[in-house]
Amino acid sequence: MSEPGRDSLGGQGLFVLSALVVTIVVAVGVVIAHQDSPPPPTPHPTASPAAVPRVHDVASVRPVSRLSGDAARFDASTGDWAGEGTTLTRATTPVQHGNGALELSTANPLGGQMTAWSPPAKAVGGDRYVGGAWVRAITAIRGAKAELRFLDASGQTTDTETGSLVTDSLTGWTQLPDVAAIAPKGTAQVQLGVVFPVVGPGAMHVVDDASLQQTPGGSTDVVPPLQTYGAQIFDGNKQPVILRGLQRFGLEGGTQTKLPDEQEISELKLWGANEVRISLGEQKWLTTNCHYEKGYPAQVDKVVHWVTSRGMVALLNLHFAALGDCGTPGLTPMADSPSAITFWQEVADRYKTNGLVAFDLFNEPQVNQSTWLDGGPFTFNNQNFQAVGMQQLYDTVRDTGALNLVIVSGLDFASRPPTQGVIGANVVYGIHSYTCPSAAPPQCASAHPYDPSPLLGRWVDFGKLHPVLVTEFGWPDRGVDGTYNANVIAYAEAHHWGWSGFAWDGGTDGLFDLVQNTLAHGDDETVEPNQGGMPLVAGFTKNTHRGSGG
Repeated sequence: MSEPGRDSLGGQGLFVLSALVVTIVVAVGVVIAHQDSPPPPTPHPTASPAAVPRVHDVASVRPVSRLSGDAARFDASTGDWAGEGTTLTRATTPVQHGNGALELSTANPLGGQMTAWSPPAKAVGGDRYVGGAWVRAITAIRGAKAELRFLDASGQTTDTETGSLVTDSLTGWTQLPDVAAIAPKGTAQVQLGVVFPVVGPGAMHVVDDASLQQTPGGSTDVVPPLQTYGAQIFDGNKQPVILRGLQRFGLEGGTQTKLPDEQEISELKLWGANEVRISLGEQKWLTTNCHYEKGYPAQVDKVVHWVTSRGMVALLNLHFAALGDCGTPGLTPMADSPSAITFWQEVADRYKTNGLVAFDLFNEPQVNQSTWLDGGPFTFNNQNFQAVGMQQLYDTVRDTGALNLVIVSGLDFASRPPTQGVIGANVVYGIHSYTCPSAAPPQCASAHPYDPSPLLGRWVDFGKLHPVLVTEFGWPDRGVDGTYNANVIAYAEAHHWGWSGFAWDGGTDGLFDLVQNTLAHGDDETVEPNQGGMPLVAGFTKNTHRGSGG
């Protein structure tokens, strides 16, 4: 647990400036920093229109249900659902809720696939749709999944998106993972499907509590500047805001990724993100480094502008470094001195007037508490270097005059909270949650690979006192199964934490990729999530609620 007052912003008024009194108590050689009625930080200068121009805004709305009455609950009829490879009837038992359920009986004596489709509902291209249902087996358990089918004005199918497959049960109801998608341009109608891909002769299953929700594509713009107070983040309207986004991987210097372009950032906004974590490489930024690229800062400028001009937060993360001026770039156990100091001096000074930029000081610390906080000598790959601690990195940012949010990743690859935090204001602590960091089951060594609660539970008490953000989480199966991502999001939402999924890297074949298709420049299409990305798109619906605070 952090020391009292190290990054807490308690006080008499929410945004009232009062005097800061620091009492230093020395006892048994231990110095404890305490803030007596500390104020919130001096308000960040609101960025000028040139710094954060408004190019897109979405009204704050609640999701619209596109299924109602018997089409959702089957209390008195089959609700005009249609079957493919199945006969549909209304069942009175078993039911999940109400007085009825939809029964599917295979129409093929040899078995095969059974699909039930909801009646077509009005849809709009570019809007976000999330569908789901509950299922139960009557004869034998089988796999089931939800689908979305988009139709044009002539009734022709233009796109079908499929959710993750789960197995139903003979003894209870199973909730299908949500299927989520952005309706393609030209969409006129949408249908929810419940699919049993493989069933045997005489198969019978029931469906109940079907849902199909629509929200406008995009997210409500975040209003700068951002400040912390207690365990929350507040926007420029003094309203709580929860950051929900994903990581755009690629600017750090990796060889397997594609650089972002404006069309792609526009798609991130369309998905509904209100934050984009942007991984950077200090080796490409610093003029003293052998890997320096002259045009790199200007490239970062473009991405920051694309993100913040769309009302999203650009979370700049120091991800890659090269120990020494000519070392091999990559992940390191801690920020190095003096390179990381120079990096943050320049980056913070460059973006300090943009209230939608936040600074994520270092990606995944792998050092002890003392070195994490205050720095010190360290050995990595038989190379000695001087690590710089989070306190000095934070002070470096503040010394430029930047009052932006600062993200401080925890210990042990950002999976554990520090026992002593950073002294400062506008500090948010970053969590990384990976039960399977390199391979999915059965290769994953975790005893409970789909359960993030042992990792995230370490932060619950800490998160009652300090703002926290799950800045990375993901599942290494190339987007086939969204269960883990959905569980992380559910845990974070239950504790009012923000979250940022990993990753969008311009491709579709990475272990943690969240998209199923990419766009060539000028393509008049939509980037759709794979099954791993669908929980994010579903979760982004909360970014269109009033205040974006969920």
